[in-house]
Amino acid sequence: MADIVDGTPVAQQRARSKQVWTNRSGWDSLYSEAYDYVLPNRRPGGTGKTKAPTQMIFDMTGPNSAMHCAGEIQRQIFPASTPFNLETGPLVASHLSAAEKTEFDKKLQGVASFVYPFMKTGDFDTSMHECCTDLTVGTGVVLPLRGPSINEPLRFVCVPQDEVAIGQDAWGRVNYASWKRCNLGREAVVEAWPKGVFTDEFKRLAKEKPYDEIVLFQDFYRLPDGRWRFCVYLETDGGFIAQETTRTQPIAVARFYRWPGEAYGRGPVLFALPTIKTVNKAQELTLKAAAIQLLGIWGFRAGGTFNPDTVRLGPGEFWPMQSTGGLLGPDVQRLDTASGRIDVAKMIIGDGQRQIRDALLDTRIFDDGGTPASASEMALTAQQNSRVHIGAYGRLNVEMLGTIVPRAMEILNDWQLLPQLMSFNQLLVSMYINSPMAAALKADQLAASVNYYNLVAQTVGQDRVNEEISIDRYLDRSRQGLLVPADIVTTPDEKAAAQKENADRQTAALAAQAAIKAAPQLIDAATQPEAQAA
Repeated sequence: MADIVDGTPVAQQRARSKQVWTNRSGWDSLYSEAYDYVLPNRRPGGTGKTKAPTQMIFDMTGPNSAMHCAGEIQRQIFPASTPFNLETGPLVASHLSAAEKTEFDKKLQGVASFVYPFMKTGDFDTSMHECCTDLTVGTGVVLPLRGPSINEPLRFVCVPQDEVAIGQDAWGRVNYASWKRCNLGREAVVEAWPKGVFTDEFKRLAKEKPYDEIVLFQDFYRLPDGRWRFCVYLETDGGFIAQETTRTQPIAVARFYRWPGEAYGRGPVLFALPTIKTVNKAQELTLKAAAIQLLGIWGFRAGGTFNPDTVRLGPGEFWPMQSTGGLLGPDVQRLDTASGRIDVAKMIIGDGQRQIRDALLDTRIFDDGGTPASASEMALTAQQNSRVHIGAYGRLNVEMLGTIVPRAMEILNDWQLLPQLMSFNQLLVSMYINSPMAAALKADQLAASVNYYNLVAQTVGQDRVNEEISIDRYLDRSRQGLLVPADIVTTPDEKAAAQKENADRQTAALAAQAAIKAAPQLIDAATQPEAQAA
């Protein structure tokens, strides 16, 4: 039996993975029901197979708004082709002057500017959008991978949430993730790990039956010293196919909302699911009522010549009957049932659809026949969205970006493209992406600084503000609040050159003004000798 470096046997790893997947089973039905109503026919249960294709969707508000919700989450947190910023952490910043902090921010931003182009290949943006579709339900997983060559050093893969089981440590932090693949052939396994350790039986079957699907586990778990271990193994037989130890967390597990003690997340779809089901059922009943009003319900006299199983319903058809009227009435007759209140159904459906769109962050302008929303109302809605979901967006920034960037930098360091690997500690280095939500998170801090500056200016006067407020530090805080990169700020040499240029310009302006004031006197002095001679 093969053992890994830290002494964990493969049998124990299988037992641990089995327990984590058993704990996940309670979430399968919850997530599967949500996917049935908003992303129908998705693979539920983590088996990679569609068990019950969804054919009973009567209202498109849920699926349509869910895709808009995914796009809104990506726009708020991970906008396409938007760089991330690195800045001095609060602990280090408290021991630096404003000029020293700005200089340190520039060096950190230089590292971010070097790493960011490797995330513009398209894999990052597409993987993040796929991840956001899972986040609408609750949990999204992204895996940064080492590329096949120096020409493609970094890749990103979105792992379907139904293929991942998550484990937590004693303090509720993610310390284990198991990726279960059920639709992978033996040939694909050998191609993915060409240097892997395979049994003779597996090698034989890989040649004879290369496309037969097998169950493969890829587990990621944290070691006691803070490093992470990655291992690959089959469900039942053989040892570890491949193993790797990383200094950073190799897989990003993000939750939109998380209840205390729960390993899996809850997204907007789960909160809107009762209303989605209600609207879907109301739409179904409305369609049935409309069909009854259109086609009607018919009755026929049993035992007569009319047989509903043999006649054809269509224009120009002839039906055999014994009677079309008379005392007993016709053999076939339409039964006029009570007409359905379609207007009441529309009111119920319309109110439910508005609730669904609000829950799924769908702030698009819909033409419902009423007065359209004003620009101030739309701005207030966006501001309210940022304030209500600030906890969720803050969590996504930490759990997603705070994991992906360090792992990407470690991969680039392994390729020797990044000369030195940084230590990401939020007290030492702060990291965020230039997104609308990052601006909203910093807006309150910026507003407080601006309000205090105005208060000081009104109290002591504009000329004495520098006695109470450090202008350099105030400008640096304002730059951070506006998400302005540190390289915008001038260097000491550039600042000295600009000050000299401004001083020269001011001196020239004063000389010009003096010349203008002295011009009449010069003219009088020049004309006085001529006047005396005359």
